[in-house]
Amino acid sequence: MKTGNRPSDPGRGASHDDRSEPPELRNDPGDGTARHATTDPVDRNLLDIAKQTSGVMTSRAVGMAIGFASNIVFARLLGAELLGVYVLASTTLLFLSLLASFGMGHTFVRYMPVSLSRNDRAAAAGVFRLGTRTVLVSSVLFGLLLLALRRAVAGPIFHEPLLLPILPIVALGTVGATFQLVLGHTLRALKRTAQESFCLEIVNKTAKLVLFLALVAAGMKLAGITVAFVAAYFVSAVTMLALIGRRAPFLFRGPSRLPVPVREIAAFSSMMLFVGFMNYSLSISDRMMLGILGTSEDVGIYNIAFLISNVMAMVFMGFNSSFAPVISELYHNDRSSELRSLYSSLTRTILLIVVPAFCWLTGFGDDLLRVFGDEFADGYIALVILGVGVVVRCTVGTVGTMLVMSGHQKFNAANIVIVTAMNVGLNIVLIPRYGLLGAAIATAVSVSLIDIVGLLEVRLLIKIHPYRRAFLKVLLASLAALAGNVALRAVTPALPPVAILGILAATYALFVGLLALMGLEREDRLLITKAISRIRRRG
Repeated sequence: MKTGNRPSDPGRGASHDDRSEPPELRNDPGDGTARHATTDPVDRNLLDIAKQTSGVMTSRAVGMAIGFASNIVFARLLGAELLGVYVLASTTLLFLSLLASFGMGHTFVRYMPVSLSRNDRAAAAGVFRLGTRTVLVSSVLFGLLLLALRRAVAGPIFHEPLLLPILPIVALGTVGATFQLVLGHTLRALKRTAQESFCLEIVNKTAKLVLFLALVAAGMKLAGITVAFVAAYFVSAVTMLALIGRRAPFLFRGPSRLPVPVREIAAFSSMMLFVGFMNYSLSISDRMMLGILGTSEDVGIYNIAFLISNVMAMVFMGFNSSFAPVISELYHNDRSSELRSLYSSLTRTILLIVVPAFCWLTGFGDDLLRVFGDEFADGYIALVILGVGVVVRCTVGTVGTMLVMSGHQKFNAANIVIVTAMNVGLNIVLIPRYGLLGAAIATAVSVSLIDIVGLLEVRLLIKIHPYRRAFLKVLLASLAALAGNVALRAVTPALPPVAILGILAATYALFVGLLALMGLEREDRLLITKAISRIRRRG
């Protein structure tokens, strides 16, 4: 295994984590994150990641509520045509910010945690300052490029003349959107993913809604929503900047140096830019292909099924973002045993959260879809198929991030290229025959394949995997919960939302009860004890 600059020392375990972290980066009562009583480094990392993920999920839940309310307001005040123009403008800005970031956000998560774990603040500052200077220049250049090509974008590309007067505003927003992206990854590198999510989900969306309402009151509609979503990126980026300055002021002042040659950083960031672009393409290819090869009705039904399945995937993504800097720190400091144990514990924890929800959706997903309208119940089978893909992803764990953070990003990039091409091919073959079910099958197969291949690569390259005998208890509890929901569905009519939410709670209770009967694992008791302790303190 690659060891970085320090020799392997299996005995460093617990003490290394405490002594190597800079004082201003240690958890202390001053920021509400006091160190946990346990001295085991795996337990401590597990609790820290769980706490950060809890904050991420809370912010995302609030953000979803704000986003839902905002979309209702936007749709009613703008109308379908102006809302469509806004979607084109925001999509353009998202694409430009992805390119302008040059993969620097992932570079921060890759290199900064390792430097900080070695108390090398100058190296962390060097990476941060190089990255921020790079994205400042690139975001300005991409903004100027959009400004110069605005007539081509509004005309031959989108055929939408209403875009022309607002594209200069979008060009200005390239700087704010790009910095929101890379500064968010900086918070992630500092193991503050909850703060990243707070800025993305609450600060940004709230600022956009409030500014839009104020500008609409002043008589601005399309220009108002454009100014609002551009300004919201700057508000969010400035908030992130303040949080970073408070958490790690040495990133902005004091000595700096690069921990590795510039060419290595450039190679990694360019690879991650390519990976990000391919991931973006993979995430939208099913709906794009369904729109081309299917019907608008299929797209609408499929999109709702996809969004519901994506709620389960949010749990995985929350843990993934919190785990990324820890992977880099442990792997490059040759703490493989801790990484193996933490990988296993987190994978099992993700399954404990996601699997009961999948069992519930398998039984009562059609009733949930009817909340959006009776016609959306036609997406039930597609929802279950997409759910299978999410469960497979959760079962193998954070393999893509594991490859990237351990320096094997080329394998991850190759996986994404191959699977994206396969996804497009499957959509072309399956959608004309099976409609939205074909799109769901193509997506589930593609997502499952990329994760299974990634799992094998992690096993071969890093010599670890997440599985142990405790996973058999999860399997048995899952089968029982699934059978219970399917059997209950068979003897009940269509149910109202309150009833199906009650069944969801009962499913989790059954799942946890079965695990308790079979014997809770040590990490289960650790997380439950910590959760109860926090509830008592707040009570």
